[in-house]
Amino acid sequence: MFTGIIEECGTVQAVRRDGRSEKITISAETIPGSLKPGDSVAVNGICLTVTSCTEDGFSADVMPETTRRSALSQLKTGSRVNLERAMPVN
Repeated sequence: MFTGIIEECGTVQAVRRDGRSEKITISAETIPGSLKPGDSVAVNGICLTVTSCTEDGFSADVMPETTRRSALSQLKTGSRVNLERAMPVN
């Protein structure tokens, strides 16, 4: 679940598309330090699952249906995105 409150703006570092999926890599200052693989992050309001993390960024896989039905299809290297972590369970 998400609050709808944008925590930070990030920058798309890479978008790799192949026939079956897309991998998006995003850099940011604050949010990446608290993420781990499997966490949910809303990117421009679209919930994605983190697949890998670095100190200053994270990557997520995007399925073709999500790309087709959302504005994620318009992202390219350098695009700015709104980021929000999922609410903690407690």
